[in-house]
Amino acid sequence: MPFTKNDININIKGRKVGAQNIKTSELKTLLVSVFESNLNEIVKQHDKLTLHERLILNKTLLPYCLPSIKTELHSNTLEPSNWNELSW
Repeated sequence: MPFTKNDININIKGRKVGAQNIKTSELKTLLVSVFESNLNEIVKQHDKLTLHERLILNKTLLPYCLPSIKTELHSNTLEPSNWNELSW
């Protein structure tokens, strides 16, 4: 075993609640700056795109702008087995 029991060098409490990993926050900052520069370039080049290219761009980016919708099936008919469960 690499550690002995009750070693004072071991942080048994761990990281504080809500504290972010430093590498994760640095990576997020880097990714945001990359995406912002890409977005600025897209905005600059938007007027040069053909209609077909604009539609493809919109189709590609739209799922990231709108929340996803779950498909649910609804039935308008009441089955006799469900009648007992209804509270009138």
